[in-house]
Amino acid sequence: MAIPGHEFLTAHFSDNEKTNVEAYWVTPDGKETRVEHIEAKEGDPSWENLLTHIDIDALHEATYKNIKESQKDFEAMAIQIARDQGIIQELQDINIINKAIVNFLFEQNDQDDNSESKNTLFVFKLKLFELDFIRTCKNRKLKSELRKAENVRQATKIAIDIFEENN
Repeated sequence: MAIPGHEFLTAHFSDNEKTNVEAYWVTPDGKETRVEHIEAKEGDPSWENLLTHIDIDALHEATYKNIKESQKDFEAMAIQIARDQGIIQELQDINIINKAIVNFLFEQNDQDDNSESKNTLFVFKLKLFELDFIRTCKNRKLKSELRKAENVRQATKIAIDIFEENN
């Protein structure tokens, strides 16, 4: 039944089977909201009363909206937790990204023969070969050149050539 001294606010199904409903009732001054759990069963007085406030189509629509809102809230919470734990960082300024790209492509010393530079190039090439347009490329010559690229800039140029050939 409706909660005395409260007005209907909204409701949504609370389970996948759509056999239970959460109905929200608010006081006329809007200061207090209460939740009523209702079994969606024909003949149940609370269910029958609820249907005088919301029809079944609106209840399904409210359920859909509630699910979407819950997903959005969950994603925002997961992102916030990841930021708080240092798993991801929010990049406020696109210039940071641009500077990193320019440095990566043009300011690295191509003559460096240290293992870190070789490892960076190796990982970069692996990532390039994971791209669909490179993986599915039929031009063996370009793919071979990419494998033999001696620096990131050269690998990038060949990857762009493959991209342009296929698009």
